Amino acid sequence: MSLKTIAAAKLLLANWSCPKLDRLLEQTEIRMSRALDYVSPNNIKVSCVQMALRAEMPAKDCLNLIISNLNSAVADGSQLVVFPEYIGLLPLLSSDSLFDYSYQFSEELLHQNREELPEYLQFFSKYLAQPLFESYTHFFSMLAIKASIYILAGTTIVRTRDGLANRAFLFDPDGNILLMQDKLHLSPEEKLCGLIPGTGIKAADTKLCRVSILIGQDQRVFEAGRAAHLMGSQLLLCPSAFSSSLSSAYFQSCAFMRCQEHPMFAISSWLTGTFMDLPFRAISGIYAPFSASKLGNGIIMQTDRPSANACLTARIDLERLSQDPDLYISDLNPAVEEMARQEYALARHTEIVPDDGEDESGESIPDAAGAPANPDLSEVFHAGFEAQRG
Repeated sequence: MSLKTIAAAKLLLANWSCPKLDRLLEQTEIRMSRALDYVSPNNIKVSCVQMALRAEMPAKDCLNLIISNLNSAVADGSQLVVFPEYIGLLPLLSSDSLFDYSYQFSEELLHQNREELPEYLQFFSKYLAQPLFESYTHFFSMLAIKASIYILAGTTIVRTRDGLANRAFLFDPDGNILLMQDKLHLSPEEKLCGLIPGTGIKAADTKLCRVSILIGQDQRVFEAGRAAHLMGSQLLLCPSAFSSSLSSAYFQSCAFMRCQEHPMFAISSWLTGTFMDLPFRAISGIYAPFSASKLGNGIIMQTDRPSANACLTARIDLERLSQDPDLYISDLNPAVEEMARQEYALARHTEIVPDDGEDESGESIPDAAGAPANPDLSEVFHAGFEAQRG
């Protein structure tokens, strides 16, 4: 990368530094919620944010868009707000001097240029990843404190010992990170960029209920929802972004499907508009099992336009979940269970993954796509059944 690009990166980071963010927050009205003072299982309010972006969006506009959506949620009495996937990379939109870097990166990605991509990724990892992560976590931590609610701050790219990962962060009303979740099932573009997949589903207790996070394509995997359910989660937080309008119609229905398979609610928040010169389109929504939705269709609320900014707030009744049977457990067929187990082994071209996710030599067992095996998911079909019954 040229010295000009490096200088642009340093200027960008200066504009998004924690002191500058603090000054902006001091000058901006942020509503404070009292909704968590009165928590009732049958009257929990949650919000999904669908954020519409545009190319070369000024930094202040990016931040004000986040804050305005948060204020809208608080005004509607929300206790938990979910922002879309990749929201932590918004600073890359706000720099005119880095626009060429972002544009060229997206071009190389679209054309799957494996020779040029490493240079862009090394630049991001060396100069941008850690400072952007620090600004991102500081900003959303302060928002959670000022608004006094739970915030799922979408996701950002973090630098780990093993490489870059797409990670979501849930902040509690005191500004602490309550739950971190790495994306488990990467998109082709993320694999091309060498991102590291996560290794399991996690859960955390809030004042509202136990929650788990499914990022993007994780929502389309039955076992991910199953694992969350077996951990006792009642609410799935689903930050998402997908740049293919053809496929997004399928992916945006996945959170809905996870709710029908197990008694859980889901909040699906999508990135829309233009980001890194790529178009994003989808419908965001709040979903429930059929029997727990007012119209019996599993949809509590949805946005009506796939490319517009929106903040939806709706009430969910956790007590309805106890009235809804676990349909998957209620009709187990041992023959199908065993078939599924064997199909997993066949698809992975290996033996069934042990509980520790390693083979006899201690090596992580890859799946057919080369990603690390995920015992939390691949073993759910058989290991989880007995635990559930017990």
